[in-house]
Amino acid sequence: MPTRLLLVISSEPDGPSVRHRWRTFAGDLERAGIVLQVVDWPKATRGREAALVRAGNADGVVLSRRLLSGRYALRLRQRARRLLYDVDDAMPYRDSAHGATLSRTRARRFERLVLLADRVVCGNQHLAGLAAAARQPPLVVPTTVQVAAGPATPEPAGSTVVVGWIGSRATLPYLEAHAAELAALVSTGRSLRLRVVADVAPTLPPGIAVEHVPWSESGEAPALAGMHIGFAPLPDDAWTRGKCGFKIVQMLGAGRPVVATPVGVQAEQVRHGETGFLGSGSRELLDGLMRLVDDPALRARQGAAAREDVRARWSRAAWAPRLLEALESWLA
Repeated sequence: MPTRLLLVISSEPDGPSVRHRWRTFAGDLERAGIVLQVVDWPKATRGREAALVRAGNADGVVLSRRLLSGRYALRLRQRARRLLYDVDDAMPYRDSAHGATLSRTRARRFERLVLLADRVVCGNQHLAGLAAAARQPPLVVPTTVQVAAGPATPEPAGSTVVVGWIGSRATLPYLEAHAAELAALVSTGRSLRLRVVADVAPTLPPGIAVEHVPWSESGEAPALAGMHIGFAPLPDDAWTRGKCGFKIVQMLGAGRPVVATPVGVQAEQVRHGETGFLGSGSRELLDGLMRLVDDPALRARQGAAAREDVRARWSRAAWAPRLLEALESWLA
């Protein structure tokens, strides 16, 4: 079997998009004779020239989460034998902190790359709709998690229920916007602690017991195991509708039911009443949290169902054969 080189170009070579959408499949690709290498796309011109040289020596190039200028987009297209554009965010739009509004520059660069690429891979159907101008219908490959064999780690013992949230300083406003529901839950006298796994701690009203767990790759699994319930509220805007819901499938895959807003792919990831609860408004979110806080047996049933659902629909094992088949065809 000939060895083929698949080069992933990203300005965040160690970031979550590359780690969870490409590096996670490195072993599967290697067994099929495809060597995965990741190269930085830096700000410095010399570094970009080096990346373009490496692109010319690869059998296929994946551009991950970048919006290149016209000059560099055309140069990469000229260098790459085969070019795949990987999209896991609503790239034509500014993020929620900047109004989730359409950016003409971002939209122009996005459309150019979509048209130049041989194939476009998108993290969900909403993003595939944004890339509808592609030469071929975009291939949808979700951001997956690895689900180990067997049942989940049992939830923590004790009378205090831990509601968990995972994110970063960029997404903390999504959690902080729902402080009212958490405060209302605490005001009922239920024993509750909020575990926030992020690079910074949130700003929440007094009375809400907050445990800040600094994020680390090695610490994610223990942090998840220490939760009883996952919480994933999002505003409904043009940016969040393109999110791939990786944090949700992490919590579900760990065997924890999740209470979430039905925004974008989250409406598919949480099966309402089976693996958690969906709620568009404060009352619905609070009801879902209260039901799970009050009922350990319900948490256990939904958590077990969540783990198996992620194993079937959102796991690396479920998607590796499909991605490999597509890449084999593309690199042929």
